[in-house]
Amino acid sequence: MERSTRQRTAIRATIEAAGRPLSPQEVLDAAKSQVPGLSQATVYRALKSLLDQGEIAVVTLPGDRARYESAR
Repeated sequence: MERSTRQRTAIRATIEAAGRPLSPQEVLDAAKSQVPGLSQATVYRALKSLLDQGEIAVVTLPGDRARYESAR
């Protein structure tokens, strides 16, 4: 089981509050308001972990990069 960190909590909250699928860059930009030192690598690791746990889902649109939304 993954431990809950400030970074992961901020990323999860950002995705849940968005109300729409977000790109990793949008997640990073929004979550940085809660965790100023957040890095892109941390966002990608957290997204993978949240996907593996079934907390978020990937939304893939033709011609666009993957976006992420809450699975709840």
